[in-house]
Amino acid sequence: MAKRKSTKTADTSAVKVQKVVADSCLATTNLDPKAAIDIRSLCAVAQRIIAAHQNDASKDAEFLDDCHDNGTIERELWPYFLHLSNEGVDNPSEDIAFALVLLANRRGGSGGSDNKGSIDGGGDSQLTFVVDENDPPVSSSISPVQRTAAFALLLRGLLNYQDMHCSQEENDENSLSHRAIQHEVLKFLIASYSSMELRCKSRDDNSSERRGVIEGPLVDLVGVRLWDAIPKRKRFLEMKRDGLLKKRYGLYQAKRGDKGGNVGFLPGLVDRLFALVTKHELNDSGQHATQGYISKCLELLLDLLSYPQTRTHIASYISSHNLTVKLVLSKLYRSQSFVLFRQQVNMLLDSERLEGTPSTAFLEKGVDSTQMSNDTTNRLVYQRAHTLQKLLHRHYAEEASDVVFAGVGRVTDATWLREKIGLWSEKTLYDVCYRLRLVDDNDVGFSTSVTAQQLGCTRQELLASILVYHQSSRQSDSSVLSAAPIFPTEALLWDPHSVPPGNFGLASNVQSLSLPKLNARFLSAGDYLLRNFHLFRLESAYEIRGDIVDVIKRMKPALKQDGYTDPNDYYGGVQDDNVDQDNFGRTEFQGWARMGLQLKSNKEGKQGFRIIRVDPPRLGERFPASVIAELVLDLYHCATSLVNEWDELREFDNLFLVAVDATKISVAQTEDRKIPDEEDFSFPDRYGVRAVRGVTVLEVRDEAQVVLSDPGLAHEEGGRPQPKGKRRFLRVALDPAQYAADATGRGSSLGTDVYDTFNLVVRRHGRENNFKAVLETIRGLMGGGAHSMYRSIPSWLMPVLLGYGGDPAAASFWSPQMKSFASKTAGVTPPNAALDFGDTFMDEKHLKDSFPGCNVIVNGYQDGSSTRNNYRVKVTEENVEATAYKYPTIGSGNPIRFTPVQVQAIRSGLCAGLTTIIGPPGSGKSDVACQIIANLYHSFPTQRTVIVTHSNAALNDLFDKVMARGDVDERYVLRLGSGERSLSTTSSSSHEFTKAGRVAHILSRRNDLLEKVQKLSESLSGAAERGADGAPSYTCETAEYFFLHHVKMKIEQFEAGMKKNPTADVKQCFPFVRYFPELQAAPMTLDEAATKIKEIKNIFDELAEFRPIELLRSQRQRTDYLLTKQARIVAMTCTHAAIARSRLVELGFHYDNVIVEEAGQMLDIETFVPLLIQGGESDDSSASSHSRLKRVCLIGDHNQLPPVVKNISFSKFCHYDQSLFARLIKLGVPSIELNKQGRARADIAKLYSWRYDDLGDLDHVAEKEEFKKANTGFVHTFQLIDVDDFEGRGESTPTAYFYQNVGEAEYAVALFQYMVLIGYPPDKISIITTYNGQKELIADILSQRCGEGTPLAGMKPGAISTVDQYQGQQNNFIILSLVRTKNVGHLRDIRRLIVAVSRARLGLYVLCRKDLFCHCNELRRTMDQLAAKPTKLQLVKGDHYPTERMANAEVDKNEVHEINDVMELGELVHSMQQDYLSSQE
Repeated sequence: MAKRKSTKTADTSAVKVQKVVADSCLATTNLDPKAAIDIRSLCAVAQRIIAAHQNDASKDAEFLDDCHDNGTIERELWPYFLHLSNEGVDNPSEDIAFALVLLANRRGGSGGSDNKGSIDGGGDSQLTFVVDENDPPVSSSISPVQRTAAFALLLRGLLNYQDMHCSQEENDENSLSHRAIQHEVLKFLIASYSSMELRCKSRDDNSSERRGVIEGPLVDLVGVRLWDAIPKRKRFLEMKRDGLLKKRYGLYQAKRGDKGGNVGFLPGLVDRLFALVTKHELNDSGQHATQGYISKCLELLLDLLSYPQTRTHIASYISSHNLTVKLVLSKLYRSQSFVLFRQQVNMLLDSERLEGTPSTAFLEKGVDSTQMSNDTTNRLVYQRAHTLQKLLHRHYAEEASDVVFAGVGRVTDATWLREKIGLWSEKTLYDVCYRLRLVDDNDVGFSTSVTAQQLGCTRQELLASILVYHQSSRQSDSSVLSAAPIFPTEALLWDPHSVPPGNFGLASNVQSLSLPKLNARFLSAGDYLLRNFHLFRLESAYEIRGDIVDVIKRMKPALKQDGYTDPNDYYGGVQDDNVDQDNFGRTEFQGWARMGLQLKSNKEGKQGFRIIRVDPPRLGERFPASVIAELVLDLYHCATSLVNEWDELREFDNLFLVAVDATKISVAQTEDRKIPDEEDFSFPDRYGVRAVRGVTVLEVRDEAQVVLSDPGLAHEEGGRPQPKGKRRFLRVALDPAQYAADATGRGSSLGTDVYDTFNLVVRRHGRENNFKAVLETIRGLMGGGAHSMYRSIPSWLMPVLLGYGGDPAAASFWSPQMKSFASKTAGVTPPNAALDFGDTFMDEKHLKDSFPGCNVIVNGYQDGSSTRNNYRVKVTEENVEATAYKYPTIGSGNPIRFTPVQVQAIRSGLCAGLTTIIGPPGSGKSDVACQIIANLYHSFPTQRTVIVTHSNAALNDLFDKVMARGDVDERYVLRLGSGERSLSTTSSSSHEFTKAGRVAHILSRRNDLLEKVQKLSESLSGAAERGADGAPSYTCETAEYFFLHHVKMKIEQFEAGMKKNPTADVKQCFPFVRYFPELQAAPMTLDEAATKIKEIKNIFDELAEFRPIELLRSQRQRTDYLLTKQARIVAMTCTHAAIARSRLVELGFHYDNVIVEEAGQMLDIETFVPLLIQGGESDDSSASSHSRLKRVCLIGDHNQLPPVVKNISFSKFCHYDQSLFARLIKLGVPSIELNKQGRARADIAKLYSWRYDDLGDLDHVAEKEEFKKANTGFVHTFQLIDVDDFEGRGESTPTAYFYQNVGEAEYAVALFQYMVLIGYPPDKISIITTYNGQKELIADILSQRCGEGTPLAGMKPGAISTVDQYQGQQNNFIILSLVRTKNVGHLRDIRRLIVAVSRARLGLYVLCRKDLFCHCNELRRTMDQLAAKPTKLQLVKGDHYPTERMANAEVDKNEVHEINDVMELGELVHSMQQDYLSSQE
C-alpha cells in the first residue's frame, strides 16, 4: 500500500473520513449497541471501505488507514453486531461483515501502510475489538454472552458474503477477484482461531472463564456438524469407538431435525483446494494469487489440527477424505516447483499423524493426552497391522500370504508394504481398503476412479498409497529430533521459507510460511516441546546468519592475483579429485573482522582444520557417537586485544566454519541494494559462500600444549597461565548427525570432502551463543518422554501449563485440588492452618488494614518495648486469626508497608500451587518477590527456593534486595551463571556469591571459627597447641570432638548446678568467663549466660556444616556439594537454567519452590525449562505425584513488551514472542494484579493506568516532597511537544529500516542541555527513543554538543537508549523521541507505548508529530491526555534547580517562555551557555 504523501495531510484526511461517515450515517459516532441503527448508512460506509480495498490506490489506502486510526471498527461496525445480538436478529449485513474483516486484516499486518500488524502481536490484535472494554462507545456492561452472539453473527455475515460473491466457476473471468475475497476470509479465520482464548476482564467475578468469548462460534464451525460430511461407514466405525462422540452427534442430529445438516465452510474449502491443486497448469496471470490461496488453505488446516478444541473432528474429516494422500500424489507436489506447498503438505503429514492425538474425552474432561507414551502409540499401529493381517487371512490368504505371515514390524514398514501390495490386483486392493473403511465408492462424492483421474495417476496407485499411509508407522518425534542436526547449515540459513526475512517490511509480502505456531493450548507435552524446538532453532539460525554475514562482509573475500601464492595457505598443498580446492586456494580475504579469522596451516604444514577421529555409532543409532577434529588458529597478525578475545574461548563454546569460494562470486559486492545483506537470500551467491558448519570447543591449547580452557585454572593460585605463542590448537566436536548426512550426500554434494574446504572461522558473543545447550535440553526432554517431565513437574501443574481441558484455576491455592494436595503433602501448610507471614506486617494496624472487610483477631506475643511483631495468620470464611510472636533482632527485615493486594500476592506465594502476579510499572513486584523468598526461607528451613529472571540486571537487583534484609544467612545463598561476578550486594560480605566465591567464603569463615575454637580451648585449659605458623590446631572434625567431650560437658554441669542452686552467683559458676572478656568486669544474669552458651553452640553448629567442604579436596566436588546440599536460595537466569539443566539433574539437584521474575519477558520455553532442572524421585510413572515441586510463582506484566524475538516473522506468524506468563493469563488462569504504584507522579501515572484494573497511587506519591514540588524550569510535569520538520525534513532512513529524525534529536539534546544548565543532575535524566537509528543519532549530536571543549564537556545523561532496551529501568526525568512523521510505526503496539511513558518518575517530555500520533486509534487513551496540555514547550524563566515552586501552583504568565521550535530552544541554550562561561570566568 502507498504511504501518505505528507504528514500535513493527516488532519484533512481525518476530516474527510469523518465527513464520509457523517454524510452516510444518521447515528452518532459514540454508538450505544442498544440504540437504533441506520442500516443503510452503515452499509454505505461498508461499501466505501470495500471499494477502497479493491482499488488499492494511494488515495484509497489513505482512506483505509484513516478509518483504522479513527476506530471505525470499534465506533461504527462492531456496535452494529452487538445491536443485532441484543435485538435477537440473525440476518446480518454481509457488506458490513466483510468491511469489518477488511479493516481487521489490515490491523493484523495483511496490508496498509507501515505494517499495521504491530498492535498486540499475533492474531489477538485483529480481534481486540470483540473484548475491548476501554472504549466508551462499547460499554463494559455488555456481557460476554452478548459478545459471543455478536461474533457468531459476524461469522455468518462473512461466510454469506463469500458464498454470494464466489459461487461462480473458478474459470470465470472474475475468479481472481473471488480469490481475493476468499483470501481475506481465510486470513480473518486464521487470526480468529488463533485468538480463541480472548476473554473479557471480569472485574467483579473472581472465577475464571473456561472458554474464550469467540471460541464457541469458531469451534461450532468445524465441530460435530463435520461428521455429516464423513462417509457413513467410517462415521459408524468412529462412533462405535468413541461413545462420547456418538452422544454428541446424536444431540446434534436431534437439534437439527429433518432440516438437513449444514456441514459448515470446511468441506467447500477442501473441495476448492483440491480443485486448484489438481490443475495441471496454473494460469500465469493468477499464479501468485492462486498459490497464495493454496498456502492460506493449508495454513488454516494446519492450525485447526493444532488446536485441541478443533483437532478431533478436523483430523477425522481429513483422514476420511484421504486429503493428505491426494495432495502428496498431486503433480504440484511432485513437480517441486512450489516449494512452500511441498513443505506445508509435509507438515500436514506429520500433524495428521501426531503422537498422542487427543480424543473427544480429552476435549470434554481434560484427559491428559501426554500420558500416551511411545509404547501406547506403537500399540495402536500394531493393532491396525493385526487387523489387516486377520482380514487378509480371512479373505485373501493365498494372494496376500507374504503380508499375512509377516512380522508386525514388516507390515508397518511403508517401503516393504508398498512392494508387497504392488503384487495385488486392483480389485483386491480396493476390497481391502473398502473393508478397512478407508474408501467407499458407493458414497456420493467419494469415487476413487475420478480422484485418480484428477491426480493424473492410476486408481491402483491411489489405493496403494491410501493403504500404506494408514497402515505404516512413523518415526517418533524424539527419534526424529535425536537424528536432526543442531547446528544450522548453509541450506537452512538461506532458506526463505524456514528462516524468512526478519524485517516485517520484507516479510509482509510472504503469504504463508511452513513454520509451526505456538498456541495457547497444546495437544501434548511432546507437541509443545517439538514446536518450541523448531522455532528456537530457526530463530537462532536467523541470528547466526546475521553474524556470519557481518563477518564475511568485513573479511572482503576476493580472488588472488595470478601467479601469487600464499605460503601459509594450507589449500595450496592439498589436492582432491572430488573437490576443486584450487578455487578455495585462490580465495583471499582483504579485510578483517573482530569475530572472524582466516584458517591457515600450521608450521608443520598440517591443515588448519582436520578431522582426527570418528567414533562408531552407539547401539541402535545410525550416526557416529562423536566426530572430533582439530582447528588451528593463527593469531600472529592480530592485535593484543584481539588475541585476548580469542583466548577467552572456553569449553562448550560454539564456533562456525565457513567455506568461501571467491570464484563463485556472481554479483559485485559494492552494488547498491535496498535489501540488507542479512535479509538477502542471494548473499551466498554474491559472496561465494559454499558451506557452513558448526563445531563445539572441547579444549584449547597454546603452542606449549598447555590447556587454556580449563575453568579450574582461574581459581588456582596465580590465576590462569599466560598463553605461549600466537597459535591456538582447538580440539572441537562436530555434529554427528550432520556428519552422517554429509557422508551420505544428503547434507552436501561434496560428501565429507566439504570439511576440506573451510577457510574461515566465526565466533559469537557468549549469551547469544548458548543456543546449542538450550536445543539439547529440549531434545533431551523429548527423548525422555512425557513421564520424565512429570517426574519434575507435578501432575497438578502440567495440565494448566499446557492448557488442557478442565478448570484453568485448578492449580490455584484455593482450588479443591490444591487444598487436597496441601493436606496430604509434607512441607506445605495445610489449608486449615495458619500461614507464617514473618515480618510482612509493620505493626498491628498494618495487619488489620491488609485484610479489608474482615474481622481480624490478634493473639499471642506482646512486648511493650517493641511495636513490631511477626505474625502467623489463618484466614477463614468469617475471620482472620493472627498470632503474634517475637520479632527477631537479626537484620533490618522488611522495610515495606505492603498494600492489601500485595499481601494477597504474598499469601498466594506461600501456599502450594501456581501463583501469577501482574505487576504494573512501579507497583513493587520485586518487593513482593523478595518477601515471598524471605518468608519461605524462614518458614521452611529444609526447602530450597530457585530464583529465575530473564536478565542478569534483574536477578542482581532481586538478589540485592534479599541480602539487604540482613536476616538471610549468606552461606545459604548461591548465584549461578555468567552474571554472578557482576553482583554487588549491600550485605557486609566481601565474598562473591558464585560457587567458587562461596567456597572461598566458607573456607575463610571456617578459619575464623576455628580460631574462636582455639581461643575457647585456651580459655578452658590455660594453653593449647597451635600450628607452626600460629594457625589453629583444630579442624572441623577435631572441633566436634572437643565440643562433645569438653564444651558440652561443661555446659551440662553449669545448667545442672544452676538448677540445683538457683541463688548461686552465675558469673562464678559460668565456665566460659575467660572466653568473654566483656563479662569479667560486670555481674552476669542467667539470661545472659544462656545467650553466651547459644553463641558458643552456633560456632560448632556452623563448623559441622563446613566439615564436608573440609573433607572434599577438589574445587568441583566442593562446589557441587554446596549447590546440592547446603544452598537454600539458588539464583540464575533462564538461559543458565537451560544450559546447566543436564548437569544439575545429574548431580541430583532438587528444589521445592520456583519464583520467576520478569516472566512476561521470557519466551515460553525459557520459563518452562527452569521447572525441569531437577529429576523426579522415581522412574516409575506412578511417582508423578511425588514431584518435589510445591510452589511456582510467576511475576511479570503482559501489558508491557513481550520477549525479544529478532525475526519479526517468527513473532507475527508463529506467535513466538508469546510468553508462558501471558499465555496463562490468556487461558484464564487466576492472577493477582497489584493495584498501587509508587514510582511516578499521579498525573504521569494516569498516562498508562487506564491499561490496568483500578491502578492507583501509594500514599507517598502524594506525601513526598519530590512529588509535591514542580519540575524546575518547566511549567508542566509532562508535556507533548509537537516538533515540525527540521530544515524541511522529518523522518529519514539513511539505510533500510534505520529510522532517524534530526529535528527531534536536536530538540532532545537541546532540552537536556537546558536542564543541565539550570542545575539538574545529568544522571537523573534519560533520553529514550523508539528506534536504534535515532538513539545513535542522539548520541552523535550529544557527543558534539557536550564533547571536549564545550561548556558542558563530560555531561552525559543517565542513559541514551531505546524503549525496548530501557524496559525494567526508570529515571526521574525522561525525554522521549517518537521519531516517525509519516506513519506511526511499531509504537502502534500499545505495549511499547506503556513502557515508554512509564519510565519517568517526576517529568516526561515527549517529542513527536502530534497530528500523526494523536489520530492513532490504539494510542488515543494516552495521547488525549498528552494533547490536553499545550503542544509547545513551556519553560519558567529564571528557575534554578532545586525549585521551591509547588507542582499545583499556577505560574505567572509573565514568567512563561513558550518555545516555538528547536531553533528557538537552541538559541536559548546557546545564550545560557555564554552566561555560564561568563560566570565561570
